Amino acid sequence: MMNEIDLPPEIIFSLDFNLYWVPSTQGLEVSPAAAAEMLSITETKFLAYAAEVEAKVKRTAAGLLDRPVLGQAIDQLVIPVDGLVMAVGDSITTYRYSYARLLAAMVAIRRPADNIRFLNVAQSGYTSTHGLENVFTQFLSHRPDVVFIMFGVNDCKLFGGPEAKTLISCKEYRANMEGIVEAFLAHTAARPVLLTPAPVIEDIVNCSPDFQAMRMSWRNADLQARADVLRDLANRHSLPLVDLIELFGDAPDPDLYLPDGLHPGPAGQALILEAVLRTLTG
Repeated sequence: MMNEIDLPPEIIFSLDFNLYWVPSTQGLEVSPAAAAEMLSITETKFLAYAAEVEAKVKRTAAGLLDRPVLGQAIDQLVIPVDGLVMAVGDSITTYRYSYARLLAAMVAIRRPADNIRFLNVAQSGYTSTHGLENVFTQFLSHRPDVVFIMFGVNDCKLFGGPEAKTLISCKEYRANMEGIVEAFLAHTAARPVLLTPAPVIEDIVNCSPDFQAMRMSWRNADLQARADVLRDLANRHSLPLVDLIELFGDAPDPDLYLPDGLHPGPAGQALILEAVLRTLTG
């Protein structure tokens, strides 16, 4: 079709297929102005909130570094100068107060001369199936030196009732996670670090009006089964594993979670960060 307006072919392709509707799946950046427009707030408010959260994360990171054992752990992390650390996963990782963002802030404070870069490519709602596709379409090209991988909570969504099948079967989850790990091992110098999905607080998350409206629920037994998959995968490839099922226990403390009972909050994320550092340097 003739292009009467002087636009590059790649832009025409994006417009023709409405790719601006799904920027994250295409690896495209969303500007603060665009994000603010989608959220129906001003760009000024968006930037002010983002700056406020970043300041809080930096303060938390500085407080954690006041503990000698954590400062020493950051010093001992095997990340090369000018290296790239990538975090892959779902909402628990993309969360603005996540363990990945805390780790980035701690490294920036403790090892500024190393010029270590962090790239958090996690997306809310993503399953291991999304992860497998994006590893090949986007992530491998960045050639990370370290990659943190955590999927499973969205794989275990149940729609329609407690006896429904999980969104992604355990068999498919195993194949997806093997594909993700083996892709990084084969095509980058990164040694993947696996994190199991975190348990949910069933009595809270399954009574949430928002989740009930979607007839969506979770069972910790399904999350435990995915954790078993990762334990086996980590063992076979001799990879570090951060076991969040073990960390939070069978009955997670609500004080460590957001009110939805699904996402670890700032306190829970700090706990995850400490577990990550123990696993990698203990």
